[in-house]
Amino acid sequence: MRKILFIICWALAGVGLYSCSLDEPSYGKTTSDNYYQKESDIEQALTGAYLQLRTTWNEYALNHYFVGDCSTDDALKGGGNDGDRAEVRDLSDFTVYTTNGEVGRRWEILYRLINRCNDVIYYAPNAIGNEELLTRYANEAKALRAFGYYCLVSTFGEVPLITTPMQPAEILQIPRSPLEKVYECIVSDLTDASALPAKGDYSDDDAYRVTRGFAKTMLAKTYMFKGDFTSAETVLHDIIEVDKDYTLLSDYGMNWRTEYENSSESVFEIANKVYDKNIATGTNVPHFFTSRRISGYQGYGFHVPTQDLYNAFDADDPRITYVFTQTGDRYKGDTEAQDNAESPSGYHDYKMTVPAIEKTGFDVWMISYNIRLIRYSDVLLMYAEVLNENGKPGLALPFLNDVRERARKTNPIDPRRDQQTYVPATTTNTLPDITETDQERLKEIIWKERRCELAMEGWRRDDLMRQKRFGTVMRAYATKYNTSKGANFRDDRDYLFPIPQGERDKSNNILSQNPGY
Repeated sequence: MRKILFIICWALAGVGLYSCSLDEPSYGKTTSDNYYQKESDIEQALTGAYLQLRTTWNEYALNHYFVGDCSTDDALKGGGNDGDRAEVRDLSDFTVYTTNGEVGRRWEILYRLINRCNDVIYYAPNAIGNEELLTRYANEAKALRAFGYYCLVSTFGEVPLITTPMQPAEILQIPRSPLEKVYECIVSDLTDASALPAKGDYSDDDAYRVTRGFAKTMLAKTYMFKGDFTSAETVLHDIIEVDKDYTLLSDYGMNWRTEYENSSESVFEIANKVYDKNIATGTNVPHFFTSRRISGYQGYGFHVPTQDLYNAFDADDPRITYVFTQTGDRYKGDTEAQDNAESPSGYHDYKMTVPAIEKTGFDVWMISYNIRLIRYSDVLLMYAEVLNENGKPGLALPFLNDVRERARKTNPIDPRRDQQTYVPATTTNTLPDITETDQERLKEIIWKERRCELAMEGWRRDDLMRQKRFGTVMRAYATKYNTSKGANFRDDRDYLFPIPQGERDKSNNILSQNPGY
């Protein structure tokens, strides 16, 4: 990991020099005549691709949570007032304009990632160096490119498919590609990337690189988003029953403790470890999500769990402890308890709360905390879902119950706190194994389990979209709570974001717009 850190420091020098949208060139005036010639060039270019997910002030994780949760029934925008990060409020209310900043940010970050990956994939085969290592670098880039296209196609629908390095003028002439063409690229990339090393096969220096497990998990997510449960079952079977690269941690709460970063449960983390406090390699995302009132935190108060999410949990579910921070909770080492008076629901996001004692010596924009983007419990629940969809509800139960068993064995008392407002009263009857085998009823149970297990991790929108109930859920939320959140949802418009108007303008409207915008 330290090797990656030092290459990142090299890459940081170039950040901010170029535009950051569809036509964003990877290295400015650099060409194949003076770069991409040897193995070290390709490694640096690949590190530049990884860097696109964690550029300070423009981190992908922030957009992932705003888009994936705040536009759903799981999270409120929060912040100081309605005008504070108003573009996220518009996502929540489904009053999105084509100039929405959060929508544009998603497009920019992901195409920047894709452009960097295209360079690596194109030039690696002809570079001088270890052929096996160069092939691995290309496959890492394919996994990251596929991730980028998955995140684009699942929110924008048809998008320009760019797979080779191009000049900006050329890129702006590329129209949106049919969905199936984009999916073909994603599936091809992830199939190739499935040859990557397994988790644990990398050296310590390379521990945070993407793995075969990441590639296969994203392939399963892609198949599920397309509704191809047969193909998804095959991939998930390989991950869980053949490769066996992952195991659940014994306690749900361990996932968000520093000592368990990149654990046996982690499929993909965005590494933000700080080894040198003079180099800004940390993350500022936790600062956006913590209370606005407490010294040592004093965050912006965004990404607030809803009461509806809280009510989805059984009262004795230990996971409540590790999803919600409540007024009166106090982390060890703090001199004052949490005060959520400015939170619209009274809660804050536990999973992105870094106790002050763990931030000592860092500023709020350089927090040494990894973003846990995909966990193995997500994979187990996907497998349960596809087995049930494929008419095998009995076979689905063990994987569903593995997740529930771990949850019920979790300590309801958070060891990071010395004062806890609510402690779930667990008993021997907490989260019993599910025995239901009626396909429709079991589907509802699995969906609910996903909501609780993965709460506030940015995947709620994906689930509601692929389950084709996004509009139904959001309109029901608006009615239940008499709120604008979800009330304007239109099925013919709001499953997709608008194509950013700035990108359409630069392309002279070669890029068409999504319906309703």
